[in-house]
Amino acid sequence: MISEENSKRLKAILSIDSVQSAPEKGKPFGAGVYSCLEYALNMMKDSGLTVKNGDGYYGYGECGKGPLFGVLCHLDVVPVGKGWHYPPFGAVQENNKIYARGALDDKGPFMAAFFALEKLLKEGLTPKKRIRFILGCNEESGWACMDKYKEREEMPSLGFSPDADFPVINCEKGIVYHSLTYPLPRGILALNAGQRANMVPDEASVTFSDGTTLVEKGLSAHGSTPQKGENALLKLLNKLQDTYPFAAELYHSFADPSGASIGLNFSDDVSGALTHNLGTARTVGNKLVFELDIRHPVTYKKEQITELLQLCLSGEVKETFFHLPLYLPEDHPLVKTLLASYNEVIGENARPITIGGGTYARVLPCGVAFGPCFPESPAGIHCADEYLDLDEFEKATEIYYRALKKLCF
Repeated sequence: MISEENSKRLKAILSIDSVQSAPEKGKPFGAGVYSCLEYALNMMKDSGLTVKNGDGYYGYGECGKGPLFGVLCHLDVVPVGKGWHYPPFGAVQENNKIYARGALDDKGPFMAAFFALEKLLKEGLTPKKRIRFILGCNEESGWACMDKYKEREEMPSLGFSPDADFPVINCEKGIVYHSLTYPLPRGILALNAGQRANMVPDEASVTFSDGTTLVEKGLSAHGSTPQKGENALLKLLNKLQDTYPFAAELYHSFADPSGASIGLNFSDDVSGALTHNLGTARTVGNKLVFELDIRHPVTYKKEQITELLQLCLSGEVKETFFHLPLYLPEDHPLVKTLLASYNEVIGENARPITIGGGTYARVLPCGVAFGPCFPESPAGIHCADEYLDLDEFEKATEIYYRALKKLCF
């Protein structure tokens, strides 16, 4: 059972609104994210780690001597969205769960891994490596934090990111965003939907020239698993398609979750099938601008996707953001060690998995994503009422404890 002190610290960090906001002096991602970074650094310093604040872009806490091993986490969270039954930053505990934005993505997992390190240090064990907890502040909307870290700091040669799923993720699909721009058609004043490309939009609206408005509701989910949500923007485009050609084109291109209708049904044996999420729509002057988030198999290149979109769509297609895929073989020592730690605690003989999500493991020369979400557990990442199951939190902490002990002590 989680200790009273750890429960207090966990709830404290989850109570900080760390959605990225307008930059301020020394706070490039806003006051809330900076406050969360300060809290985390002070906590690590109080536990004896050497800490550094990278001008609000990132921070880290480090202990030990020897080769550098990284645990990469992020403190920023996606916008709250709608449909919450609990205050998103209330850290309300009910039925052995703590409800808060960031509970699973990624403040809760950071705390689980840090509590695991604390336990090892309190047992009097001496690290054989320098263990560095690297905390980013812009993971959900651009990774400028990691760009700044790479410019200034030593990069660990080995590590993991507790920002996805168990048992261990040895393969992350490539990620590429595109903007799709169309002329604002006659009869429409404004069309708006979604908050981030990597979130399934839970609301979409269009305002017509006669002053009337049409609103569609959906269900938010992570952009890498669009099938778990209900896309309000696609529902709206479906209503508009008989009148507006742009709506018909976009709806028929992206309503099919396999991508087959536009030729995007790419797949491979290593990482599975491509997924796509039409995540946002904005009215910009006399243009409609949509954001499309695509997670593609590791054996395909983002250029193939851009060329296909440009060929099939009448709107202007522009690549705006990407992450190259990640892949480590199942027999890699890092993968095997992490997997063994998971299997020991859970009592399984699990194998590594592939995800469409993107984690900081991609910035490491050799790294993978490792937890915190357990198989078949309703994670709720990027959803309303995101929560942390405290029994699962304790299991994750024990898994991280064993993994760090094997790898660094």
